[in-house]
Amino acid sequence: MSKPRLDPDEALAGPLYVIAGLLVLMPTLDFVTSIGPAYFASAQWRFAAIGLLSGHTLVPLLGLAIALGVAGVLKHGTVQRILVALCLLLAVFFVVVSIDFVLDVIQVRATMPAEGRAAFETASIRALVKHVLAAVAFWYLGWRARRMFPARVRPRTPRTVQIVSK
Repeated sequence: MSKPRLDPDEALAGPLYVIAGLLVLMPTLDFVTSIGPAYFASAQWRFAAIGLLSGHTLVPLLGLAIALGVAGVLKHGTVQRILVALCLLLAVFFVVVSIDFVLDVIQVRATMPAEGRAAFETASIRALVKHVLAAVAFWYLGWRARRMFPARVRPRTPRTVQIVSK
């Protein structure tokens, strides 16, 4: 006996969720494995790590966008809510990272030799712009995706109507 055919949307939902997850997971793992052991007390380490993070934001953003698209088309309300919360949380994270990065730039700039300062400034501005744009993109994606939530239907109890006749 043959299995019933799936709706094309349902048939591709699983693979698309996996691809979206890989688009988020792989750059994240690349970043984590490339920063080495964490040394949060060092402004130079934080500057390098946050600067490196700026190059790993676009692909996870694409992965979340794909996952939200699939969840929206298939009306997976719980998945949508989780992904929206994750997008908004990442937007806040990148705002905090941007502020911390500016403070680290100020600290590290004082230790930079004069001949390397121009390259340092350029790299700092590029990384900061990427972080700010990532924060805006994650916020915009999450904020707009809230509108895809299926409406919650609250059961209403009918009102009793009293009819008075003469």
